[in-house]
Amino acid sequence: MSEAPHILVVDDERSIRLMLETGLTLNGFRVTCARTGREALEAAGNATFDAVLSDVYMPDGGGLELVQDLRAIYATIPIILMTAQGSVEAAVQAVAGGASDFIGKPFEIAAVVALMRRYLDARREAADSTAGAGEPLDLSRSGLVGRSAPMVMVYKLIALAAGPRPRL
Repeated sequence: MSEAPHILVVDDERSIRLMLETGLTLNGFRVTCARTGREALEAAGNATFDAVLSDVYMPDGGGLELVQDLRAIYATIPIILMTAQGSVEAAVQAVAGGASDFIGKPFEIAAVVALMRRYLDARREAADSTAGAGEPLDLSRSGLVGRSAPMVMVYKLIALAAGPRPRL
């Protein structure tokens, strides 16, 4: 039996950390929580994580900066950003900055669990398919996991939606 995936949860709101810690733990994940980006980086230096779930807006800096710092430590793990001020522009900026995905608050814990499992399963499948075949697949390049034709179309639609808008 393999060890439960280890998730780093970063949020300055205690209630969000507690909800995520409880919900993820009850669904078979190991969870470490951090209140700030600085605490998250310290935790990342002291432990190995399989995924990160971080708030975008925190008192000591934003989640976008944290993504860049974490990508220097973990090139390929899923990093999902969450915020109550969700928008298409923020999601595109998060993914362009290296995040794997973006989830708006409020959210159902079941949705977070499903998202974590989807990314961890994709990462495990990529590792299995490249085992013994040289370098592992780097899923962090685009920030998103899907590489199928329909997903490429989704990426193009996101880029189109995020592009400059004509003035009326």
